Amino acid sequence: RAPFRSRGICHSNRGRGRLASARGAGRERKGDDQKNAGTEETLRRWLLCASRSVPLSSVFSECVEVVVTRVPALHPHPTPSTMSPIDALMIGAGEYTTGCVFTAAGAAPDKPAGVVAITLTDMRRRGKIGTLTLCDAVGTRMPAVRRTMAEKIGKAYKDMDLTMRTFPEDDVEFDANAFRAAIATMKRGSVVTVFTPDDTHHAICMACVEHGLHVLCAKPVVKTLSDHLALAAAAKKNDVLVAVEYHKRFDPIYVDARDRIKQTLGPFSFFSSTMTQPKAQLDTFAQWAGKSSDISYYLNAHHMDVHSWSVRGESRPRRVTAFAAFGAANERLQPKDGRKIEDTITLVVEWANKNGSNGIANYTASWIAPKSDCHTQQYFHYAGHGGEIRADQGRRGYTMATDAAGFTQLNPLYMKYVPSPDGCFAGQQGYGYRSIEEFCDAAVAVNDRTSSVQEISDKDVLATIDATARVTAMLEAGRVSLDNHGKGVLIQYPESTGDLDADFLCEPVGIALE
Repeated sequence: RAPFRSRGICHSNRGRGRLASARGAGRERKGDDQKNAGTEETLRRWLLCASRSVPLSSVFSECVEVVVTRVPALHPHPTPSTMSPIDALMIGAGEYTTGCVFTAAGAAPDKPAGVVAITLTDMRRRGKIGTLTLCDAVGTRMPAVRRTMAEKIGKAYKDMDLTMRTFPEDDVEFDANAFRAAIATMKRGSVVTVFTPDDTHHAICMACVEHGLHVLCAKPVVKTLSDHLALAAAAKKNDVLVAVEYHKRFDPIYVDARDRIKQTLGPFSFFSSTMTQPKAQLDTFAQWAGKSSDISYYLNAHHMDVHSWSVRGESRPRRVTAFAAFGAANERLQPKDGRKIEDTITLVVEWANKNGSNGIANYTASWIAPKSDCHTQQYFHYAGHGGEIRADQGRRGYTMATDAAGFTQLNPLYMKYVPSPDGCFAGQQGYGYRSIEEFCDAAVAVNDRTSSVQEISDKDVLATIDATARVTAMLEAGRVSLDNHGKGVLIQYPESTGDLDADFLCEPVGIALE
């Protein structure tokens, strides 16, 4: 007697059903007559049951099928995977992987429990991941890392198995090559995530590729174009998937903007992006800020990829100049080694369009913003010959205020940490999660030979290593420009084939200071 709804059906709570539009159901979709007729017959018999004309048992199983396929659960959980579980190695045990940060401010509020470990652990709960291994350069931190994951993941959610092997041993103060020992334990075809300081990416990724592992690396995947091209060549030689973890490609707003740019707004004219984080983020990166990388590599990379992805095949960057502001970062960190840390970096990039016109872009990144209502202020403005589009990722009209935390902007579209009512992790639709899951699924497809690495690249969803060299070229050119007092840096491409379509799909091959 409980009410339920299905297409064209209203079951009243008085025990008698009413067929609202049984005849119309068969006309809704041509070619489904047989299916609809079967559904109508099942429902007719269900209604007879309600009036006790026939036994309920004679239609019970059919009615259950109708209910299950027509009525969605209020809090659905992903069904167990039918794909073969794939083993995973996480290299780097810091904030983005585990949520463990050794600063007074702790983990950033937009990723309090990290992203990588919680995603892979939940994927293991769903049957997609096999064994988990975690590696860092500092073994003495591993007990604290394990405690953090136990508290933020194991205790916070139901059925999250955190069993994993860790490298190096807990008594090792520092081992820059610990990743090599961890890699040696992995079987070919496993996946690796790399979230370590930028200047370590190339050596780690190359070691993984040469061992036959699929690699998802934090941006920037490497710091120089030559390293990028070498890594792409190695990935091709070893037939493994290598991609950059640009999770903005899975943000529904950014995906929609990309599609509109490609289909509606016409040739590129202007792009402007800003991405800033509060000064407390500097404390997290104190060991490498201004030394192994800079704020442009760390934050500008996101919007550079969104822009490049949106106009790929129609436009390409050709000249870069860079500008920087100093003062606040050095005052906060007071480095003893004499390094000079940029507060804010702006790259101005000239682009060439396939139709002969040109465009201009500026990408700005900073880590000296004050504490605000959202951890990362981020937005962009794109203008084409046929229109413009703007996106503010930091403010989506969803806010919360509490006595404990004050006013804040919420973005569960990135990572949803609040569990479902039954206690399970429920963030599978977040674009931080989806970026990792999509990569793992693609790696399984390559292993199972249901898809090739080239086919995955051609889908243009994942930021594969063979199709992302433009971002690396712009980032390196920006660094070279800054180191040469703002001089222009040219981005070089292969010699023209005479085919514009082919030319504008080519990735850069070099950069040159003017």
